Amino acid sequence: MLQPLSNAAYLGRYFKILAALALVSLILVLPYTVWWLYKSGDVAVERAVAAQAKGEFALLGSGVSQDFVDYKLRLYEATKPEIAVVGSSRVMQFRGAYFRAPFINVGGTAGNLAVLRSTLEGMLAVHRPKAIILGLDFWWFMPQWEPKPFNEEPATSGSYNYSFESLKKPWSWLLDGKITLRELAAPLTGGFRSGRYGIMAQQTDDGFGPDGSWYYTAEATGRRRPFDYRFEDTLTQVKYGIKAFYWAKPGQQGPSAEHLDAFAEIYCRLRARGIATFVFITSLSNRVQTAMHQNEASYPHQFALLEALHARGIDVLDYTDMRAFGADDCEFVDGFHGGEVVYARILRDMADRRPVLLSYVNMERLDATIRNWKGHVLVPNKDLTELPEVDFMQWNCPKRQP
Repeated sequence: MLQPLSNAAYLGRYFKILAALALVSLILVLPYTVWWLYKSGDVAVERAVAAQAKGEFALLGSGVSQDFVDYKLRLYEATKPEIAVVGSSRVMQFRGAYFRAPFINVGGTAGNLAVLRSTLEGMLAVHRPKAIILGLDFWWFMPQWEPKPFNEEPATSGSYNYSFESLKKPWSWLLDGKITLRELAAPLTGGFRSGRYGIMAQQTDDGFGPDGSWYYTAEATGRRRPFDYRFEDTLTQVKYGIKAFYWAKPGQQGPSAEHLDAFAEIYCRLRARGIATFVFITSLSNRVQTAMHQNEASYPHQFALLEALHARGIDVLDYTDMRAFGADDCEFVDGFHGGEVVYARILRDMADRRPVLLSYVNMERLDATIRNWKGHVLVPNKDLTELPEVDFMQWNCPKRQP
């Protein structure tokens, strides 16, 4: 006759069985998670760069890392372009299709002047292009955003690897509803698409294309509600003077002299290396521009930036207000990110006013885009998606069918 277990023995056996089950689960789950991340492409920056450098239309849209420097420098080194654009996410809509010379978009890597400097140093350490386009954000020139612009701040390094944090991602995405059980089982069912690296690229065709430019496909095609719907988030920043739209400190008459000097040093270094350098101030949507003008005294660092840069001998063009160039809010992804047509307009005007650019730029392609896709943020590309752009901000924007 079996003797009943004591409470202590029962608990001991219970926890041993629990530990054994946990061990078996770990043995099964860990390899599957690594396999899942490999098949989804979320940690496949090397494979993505290799495909893109060969000219394939491959997208990298990883959910694991939003730190783009590692990826962009790898792509830059692999392609060694003649011309590159560098700046924050606000320059990521320059497309290689509008250039006659090899081009790479290194946008999304610089959030302030110190990181702009280190990113450029990282680029020049592996290859010197003939020309660089630099996009400036006005908030880079205020101490509230970056206290010490001359500090040495290394370019951040991407985390496209099998770290503990990345291994948790598929399961946390499942719990948060960002992926489905069907997507979790995709490696078993062949559900992942080739040419798409990362869960964003797999789900909605969002990601970096072969030229390093970013595609806002989900929002433009109506598959995801815009984060900055009707520019509400950006207009709130302007209203309360927060985030990138900090108000100037009392007595501040314009951009910080120290920050202007820091950029002048960056500019002069590029020119001294024999690199044709084209500088411009990035765009704001019309509604955001209007809101800032209603509180103009709080933004001297923006409205006086062009004049201050000119005073330091920097050749710079101002595209803050795109109304003068034929754009409206239908062509903006959000309150301060212009879409592809906005940047086609900018490049077209830059080449008009700086003829040195003409040898790099495909003016006929730019003219056709501006003529045919007014009011759009995304120019149709069947390699990207068959879905048409919709009026995703509900501004009553007319949208053509491709």
